[in-house]
Amino acid sequence: MHTNLSSNNNLILENYVKFQLPKLKTITQTDLNSMFEGFQTKNLVKNSKISETELIETFRLSMITESLTEQYADTFIKGALDFKATWLSNYIENFWVPDELGHMDPFKNVLLDLGYNESELEQQIKDAKEQTDYLKSHGSDISPIALTTYGMVQECITDFWYELQLEFFPLESGTRKAISKIKGREALHTVQFRDLTSIQLENDPSLLLSILETITKFQMPGNHINIVKDIEEKSKTLIPKMDGEVIELVRRIIKHTQIVLNDTEKIGQLFTLYGSKQDKQLIKYIPNNTLFGLFNFVNYGHGLIGEIILEKIGLYANELESLDSNHQIWKYKIKKIIKNWINDQFEIEEIFK
Repeated sequence: MHTNLSSNNNLILENYVKFQLPKLKTITQTDLNSMFEGFQTKNLVKNSKISETELIETFRLSMITESLTEQYADTFIKGALDFKATWLSNYIENFWVPDELGHMDPFKNVLLDLGYNESELEQQIKDAKEQTDYLKSHGSDISPIALTTYGMVQECITDFWYELQLEFFPLESGTRKAISKIKGREALHTVQFRDLTSIQLENDPSLLLSILETITKFQMPGNHINIVKDIEEKSKTLIPKMDGEVIELVRRIIKHTQIVLNDTEKIGQLFTLYGSKQDKQLIKYIPNNTLFGLFNFVNYGHGLIGEIILEKIGLYANELESLDSNHQIWKYKIKKIIKNWINDQFEIEEIFK
């Protein structure tokens, strides 16, 4: 995958990154010192569906995943060098890395406060670094568009995960405040990666396929880290136990993706591609290959799927309110009949499983 960005677009990307650099804000030693509050795991899970062991596992996953920041950075830097994207290396080296390097210690402190031995945690971190070759196992290609898309999804998921974790601690506790600060940084990174993706796509619409491919093949880094791989594989089942909903996480990812794509047709293409790659049937009784073949002949076929997906998760406005002619209204009513039929057959739970 080769990008062919114009010099003007590179300038826009470089200026965007320069505007972000002053926003760098790392976790302070004061934040870290405020976290040792004598919490007991049994009290944290008292009113929760999650077990003590499972809650500890969520913090181990956070700590170990955050401990490999340098390896993730190496992957981004290689992509930046290979494609001469100085704006990307500037963002990673001068903003993302120094920001992210402070994100492991708060989760380490949580585990220490809950009774873990520091030397044991240090050994786990050492093992994770020595046993992982992240560049080799990274789940997308390393073109700038693929990397910024990947970053957008990864940071969105991490932001959501930390939001669930901080809720286990009292409102005014130092631990909650420290995790909340990290969560805020992940939210900012999500927007930054999203904007960088959007700028690239606006300049070169042919990058759409790479965006779609990256999202449909996405895997969190934890899937490639042996000592927490088993926890990562259980993360979807842990989310409801942490009083969260997987559909809410999906909604957030799609919301950011919608901002990048700005087109229901493209959202529909994303989900048909996902359904095909994951062997998930979109519509009852109709094989995916037949359905996708029909889309090549039916005008706005992917757009209908896109609208249905967005409506299902509350991200699509009432189109009828914006129509201003009888022709448009009748066209809308006919389309609505078709959409209602597809909607009745739509395997929404299968898609988001």
